[in-house]
Amino acid sequence: MARRGAVPFVILTGLLALALLGGGAFLLYTQQNGTPAKATVTQCDQGRRSVVCTGTWVAGGDLVGGDGRVVRGTIDGASSADLGKTIDVRLSGDRAYTTSKRLPIILLVCGVAVIVLAARELRKDRRRAVAHPPAP
Repeated sequence: MARRGAVPFVILTGLLALALLGGGAFLLYTQQNGTPAKATVTQCDQGRRSVVCTGTWVAGGDLVGGDGRVVRGTIDGASSADLGKTIDVRLSGDRAYTTSKRLPIILLVCGVAVIVLAARELRKDRRRAVAHPPAP
């Protein structure tokens, strides 16, 4: 029998793995199926843990003779090196996503790693429980 702490461990690691895998899958989906556009990176600010870049792009069609409009928003995946540049993005809602596969791959690999490490810990816990059963 597994120790009592194993259940919260499984729940927490399961939620973490789902978040990582879901985030990676969402980014891959958006990068494949989002509306292609060109975005100009106009500002990058250093946040607590990462750089957050904003910029402008045209959404909804052509500006001249169409229904397009200029949108200002966050460009996920852009870096300070992109400041002032026009980059390829995919649009989803009011956000733009770079076409780099780096972040989705990192998220997917981390999600799989969490599952593997959690499975190893649970296996070790079961072996300990079999080798040292609780006293009656």
